[in-house]
Amino acid sequence: MHIAIDARIISSSTGRYVEALVDNLQKIDTTNTYTVMVLKKDATFWKPTSPNFHVAIADFPNYSVAEQTKYKQFLDKLHPDLVHFCMPQQPLLYRGKSVTTVHDLTLVHYDNIDMNPLMYKARKQIFIRLLKTVIRRSKVIFTPTEYVRQDIIKFSSEKYAKKITKTHLGWDVVASKTEVIPELKDKDFVFFVGNAFPYKNVTTIVHAFTQLYQKYPDLHLGLAGKKDFFYEQVQKEVENLGIGDRVHFLGFISEGQKRWMFQNGKAYIIASLSEGFHIPGLEAMSEDCPVISSNATCLPEVYQKAAYYFDPHKTEELVEAIDQILSNKAIRTKLIAAGRKQLATFSWERAAKLTHEGYIKALEK
Repeated sequence: MHIAIDARIISSSTGRYVEALVDNLQKIDTTNTYTVMVLKKDATFWKPTSPNFHVAIADFPNYSVAEQTKYKQFLDKLHPDLVHFCMPQQPLLYRGKSVTTVHDLTLVHYDNIDMNPLMYKARKQIFIRLLKTVIRRSKVIFTPTEYVRQDIIKFSSEKYAKKITKTHLGWDVVASKTEVIPELKDKDFVFFVGNAFPYKNVTTIVHAFTQLYQKYPDLHLGLAGKKDFFYEQVQKEVENLGIGDRVHFLGFISEGQKRWMFQNGKAYIIASLSEGFHIPGLEAMSEDCPVISSNATCLPEVYQKAAYYFDPHKTEELVEAIDQILSNKAIRTKLIAAGRKQLATFSWERAAKLTHEGYIKALEK
């Protein structure tokens, strides 16, 4: 059988899922032929180690006209027995067998408006229609958590429940050599790593910090993520609050810098209103960094007893959580131990095995 994997997002943040999947599928399946499709810029990003895996250039950007027309023609010529689309975006006119990974429905439930609102609304409606079509047509839908699985059923229909399969993601030890972040060197700090889309709720972290740094005058806040429209909005809020000397906007950081933050930070904070999985929390646990997490959506499912939870709509609960982590050694010790235990629940190999089982199920339909 010939299985094609749409890996056009392989070099993005979500692409770690795709990279880990194809790495581990090579260990599981040495019989079927695989074509891993990437954008031209990622031609050498991933190199197969198994002779039944090959890389093909499919230079059709997501959400483009070329994706709907030329990519469809490309797949028709490739003629695979099954295509795994690792994101919902795909050519709607393609009629071959397919499976799809839906990481979450955050873009359905929340707006990230950084353009003309009317244009954004139109694009969102197109995405919703595409997603419903994808759910209907795909032989199997993979989700990273049970929460997302149930959310998709509510969004679409109970009749699709049997085709939606939970495949928990994995995590990696950040192997890169640590790189010191000068702005935070020799400082006590709490931090967050990720984008600042509104649903990430970064301003709640800022407001909680504003109340805390008076009690902890040496405490700093690190925010690491690509500087864009949304981080600019957070930065304006920080300036209005007069705490610019305590909050550090670090921009994009390397893997080595991220590891240094996990090793030296007092706590990693996730204040999200919605997530599909959120791997960085597990990476923090792997470096014995306590995790303070929103109790929204899938996060309690992923972290179980290994995080200190708070209601993301209540700043005072986050203030209390950070205060407890900073002042109560017993709580820190308990969370670190629970984190080490929770890590054993997840592995990329297990995720790949469940995905491979989904391929077999889809091919039999």
